[in-house]
Amino acid sequence: MCYPGLQGKNVLLIAGHSNIGRHVTHLFARAGANVFIGARDMETAERVAGEARRLGNGIVDVITLDATDQKSLAQAVARVREHGSIDVCYHGVGWHVPGRFLDLDPGIWDALYEVNFKSVLLAYRLVLPIMVEQRSGCFITMSSVLGRRATATAPIYGALKSALVHLAQCLALDVGQHGVRVNVVAPGPTPPTEAGMVSANSSFRGMDPGELQTRLRKLTGEIPLGRTGEPADVAHAVLYLASPVTGGYQTGQVIGVDGGWWLPK
Repeated sequence: MCYPGLQGKNVLLIAGHSNIGRHVTHLFARAGANVFIGARDMETAERVAGEARRLGNGIVDVITLDATDQKSLAQAVARVREHGSIDVCYHGVGWHVPGRFLDLDPGIWDALYEVNFKSVLLAYRLVLPIMVEQRSGCFITMSSVLGRRATATAPIYGALKSALVHLAQCLALDVGQHGVRVNVVAPGPTPPTEAGMVSANSSFRGMDPGELQTRLRKLTGEIPLGRTGEPADVAHAVLYLASPVTGGYQTGQVIGVDGGWWLPK
């Protein structure tokens, strides 16, 4: 599928190398964009970059990036700026530890906040002023169906993902006058299609395959379409919002890619 209007655009992909992010990178490369993959796991990122180079004719670069560290993120942004504008920023960092609230170790609260929320705050703070100055740009963050649908086993992760939706809509109101769009994609359960193609820091890394399949079978019974998502399903939603032809008049929106698990009015 072709997404017009992205050829030659500069796209910063924060975590564009693992599971969903890998497929997002592929689609941007096919659309002719210049893709800059920011990652901590450089081995996986370089492998995805090699795939992207075979799919398109734009620039493909890999940048060492810790999304929770402001200095690291600023250096990554500066690397992209060497090529001109930042036309699209995709923020795909996420980390989940399932568990009921009273069973979760309070020691992980800060880590969940830093990965799932603080990293997005930092990216907005560094990238949005550039887009405002350009009077154009598109920022897409990844929430989750768990930020829209209450579940007993994702209280903190879900709350943080819900907060991302509110934050994006507040920012969409603020920067829309400058031609900048801020949108959100909220995936449902989306296991990797290839176990080896997730980053070293992925929530899926090291998970017991039998336990994962048991969880997924249970979830599948609750999803109207009767299956869990595939990374490509979610990636196409990101490209839809990024393309000025299709998503150019959308801001402050949330696209759910969850098989109908959450049905908003």
